[in-house]
Amino acid sequence: MARATTVLTGALYFIVAAFASTVLVLSSASAASSQPCSPPNQVGSSSIEEIAWELWVAATCPVNQDQYPFVVWENWIEQDQLYPSDPSQGLKVPNSGVQASPSHLLHASVLALAKNPSLVTLVPGLLGGADQNCAKAGLPPPNQPNLVICEEVRENGAFEDYIAGNNFWNRAGQTQAALSRDTIQFPPPAIEIKADWIQLSTIGLSCDNLPLGFADSIHVEIINGNCFALAGIHLISKLIDQWIWATFEPQNLTTNPNRCEVLGCTDPFGSRPVSTRGGFTKLSAKLDNLMTAANLSTEWKNYRLDAVQTDFLVPMLLGNSVIEAEAAGVPLNQSSCITCHAVSSIKNDGTDGISLLNSNPVGLPQPLPSNAWIRRDFIWSMFLACPGGAQACAQQ
Repeated sequence: MARATTVLTGALYFIVAAFASTVLVLSSASAASSQPCSPPNQVGSSSIEEIAWELWVAATCPVNQDQYPFVVWENWIEQDQLYPSDPSQGLKVPNSGVQASPSHLLHASVLALAKNPSLVTLVPGLLGGADQNCAKAGLPPPNQPNLVICEEVRENGAFEDYIAGNNFWNRAGQTQAALSRDTIQFPPPAIEIKADWIQLSTIGLSCDNLPLGFADSIHVEIINGNCFALAGIHLISKLIDQWIWATFEPQNLTTNPNRCEVLGCTDPFGSRPVSTRGGFTKLSAKLDNLMTAANLSTEWKNYRLDAVQTDFLVPMLLGNSVIEAEAAGVPLNQSSCITCHAVSSIKNDGTDGISLLNSNPVGLPQPLPSNAWIRRDFIWSMFLACPGGAQACAQQ
């Protein structure tokens, strides 16, 4: 059952790497069934979909039953905390373990605002909660014209340590890496989760009067006094060189009416039937057992894996009907997570690669403009390391 609380986001190199990344490391699979809350530390003989689910389940293991943080990934640092807008004050990362009342931070989709800054909208805090700058949906469903979507991006400890230890939280540190022609390469345990939340009042729902069974089909929380449903999750893992790219959605026709409709969904490990074009599926016995062993609450068993990418060509397209299509207004037939993220880069004068993202890239990535640029290992959150905030860097 979902819980609610008042506790107040050169081309040749890539051709070679694309195929190299699909080779699985020959090792034994992780003992997921006996230790479901411990993420796999390598890709073994298991399918890439099984690895994606093992990562997702471990990150979604329960922490608290009736208060935030509910699950493991909600304890990870949020990207806004990792990239201070005033680097001169240094990096101050919070320790949620010593906070009497840890706050839940939501914000607008960075991609949505990069494409259309006018989408920004204020979600006033209720019951003493903080106001939050979120965004109107860039491409809402026809029957939800006022849809508001908030986002958070969480980085696990290995990710956080790499950013902090290499001074990449500071734009000056990234610029120096470009000047030195350094290779930015995150460690294998690094994981990032992007979560998109629908403000239910903007689609005519309230936590006080949810439809029968709704809270069993999607994770619901009251955040800063407002009722939200978790409608889209991206998970990326550095267990392979070009990361594992996996995206998940709940089977809920109210919040996710276009799930699997455009690209279809394929999951040979966790879904029965394996493929769908929008129809509901059942969990496979193996995935059901994995979730049960992890003690996941009811609503999490209604989430499904859309698909997984590990290179630029198979599959060529990947996107989430909420995170890409609705929030950012990116047509799913022009959406490729791995290719878009390959554009993340920094120039040796501090110019950010967001300036190169003038289309929806698909397939093999374009070469960088010159050797004055280096790639940032597919990580767009590094764009937030900018004096004056992300919008200042977006205007470079």
